[in-house]
Amino acid sequence: MPKKIMVFASTFLDKLPTHPREEGEGKKILDKLENDPGLSVRIEYRCERNTLEPVKPGELKGVHAIIADVEDYPGPVLSQAGTRSGGSLQLIARYGVGVNSVDLEAATGSGVIVTNCPGCNSVPVAEWAHSTIMDVAGLRILHHGRASTGHGKGGPSRIDISGKTLGVVGTGAIGKAVVKLMSGYGVKVLACDPFPDTGWAGTCSARYITLAELCSQADIITLHASAGETIIGENELALMKPTTILVNCARGFLVDTGSAYAAVKEGRIWGYGLDEVWTDRELPLEGLNIVLSPHVGSDTDRGKAVMQLMTARAVADFMNGNTPPHVVNPEVLGS
Repeated sequence: MPKKIMVFASTFLDKLPTHPREEGEGKKILDKLENDPGLSVRIEYRCERNTLEPVKPGELKGVHAIIADVEDYPGPVLSQAGTRSGGSLQLIARYGVGVNSVDLEAATGSGVIVTNCPGCNSVPVAEWAHSTIMDVAGLRILHHGRASTGHGKGGPSRIDISGKTLGVVGTGAIGKAVVKLMSGYGVKVLACDPFPDTGWAGTCSARYITLAELCSQADIITLHASAGETIIGENELALMKPTTILVNCARGFLVDTGSAYAAVKEGRIWGYGLDEVWTDRELPLEGLNIVLSPHVGSDTDRGKAVMQLMTARAVADFMNGNTPPHVVNPEVLGS
């Protein structure tokens, strides 16, 4: 029986308007796998799958490898699907950088290798964070609402960006790229990271401080942390100024949604930008300076093409008996 590879990545088959050099290379790798008579592989594309729905056990039956989007892979499901429990699943290749949607402990315990695509989308996400900062500062949604319904200017002025203090939480590749993009505005840079890069900080005059200090001092706060839990809650929001711009183009759970909503509604912060789907229908957004997007920070032609290529290579390496690159749970390899 052929080994099944499931592709859940929603943009894996997208046609790319600008035709980057890597366009289609990922699909070619998978086609080559499927046409190799010595491997007996079958590729199934389910790119239309709703990424908001956690994976169910039945979807993984007979599946050996997955190119995964942001859908959740809960521990109980992985415990059933992994080879150590009699299942078939051996590899989850995450179509992106973050792996918070995968229960890594359960994956490791079940014999499932998890990989990601570091560096694949650093610049696209940084660009999106930059544009979101500008949208929140400029009251873009509120102004669009007025202009699109035939009304002129109204409400408060926009907030200036130039010369302000930028607080970056998480100074990996994306956070550093945001600082580079924002440098033209003459911003002062504050940073927070459990593993400070003092060499980089020296190149841009950034100063590492605690999260509490950053929340109380920064005019603009952009989140690019790899934490697996909420880091901005009521206490952190209470430290911010009424003119603070908060942007989260990392993962939604980094900010307590209800607390951020209340802070914007009550005028305790200027606004909130989030690159996630807003699922709480009890918190209506009309009239609020909250800017949303459906997790599209990496959704550029180059970002897609590189993610397609990196995940396809991970699957191909594994199916050919080699260790795929960028394994995030290397302890599984020894067993």
